[in-house]
Amino acid sequence: MKHIFYALIILQALYELVKLFRCKSLYQHAKVFQKLDKTSKRWYLMAHPWLHVAFFMDIAGLLLLGVGLFSSQWIYFLVVLTMSFSQIQKLGAWAVFLDSLITVIIYTLAILNVYHLI
Repeated sequence: MKHIFYALIILQALYELVKLFRCKSLYQHAKVFQKLDKTSKRWYLMAHPWLHVAFFMDIAGLLLLGVGLFSSQWIYFLVVLTMSFSQIQKLGAWAVFLDSLITVIIYTLAILNVYHLI
């Protein structure tokens, strides 16, 4: 189970890397999406289906962080969870970039530490 969990963490880290390079686009879409009414949101999601993938990966990431709190690397997952709930990403595209960069670094440290590679 440990190996499956950390394989999923690697997938989350890869998702964060993609988010890192698409931070401006993601921030713009999130800003537009928040201003729409219910019907417009549905149409907007049909026009941009990859936003469904981003939403799914964010929810899966929160679930993995919750499970990670019960692992030996709980402090790393607590830091990422705290950053997720701090809403720092609403400050701008630079904040999305910084949040994703720190998250990738923390995930990498957790994986390296659990398998005694550092």
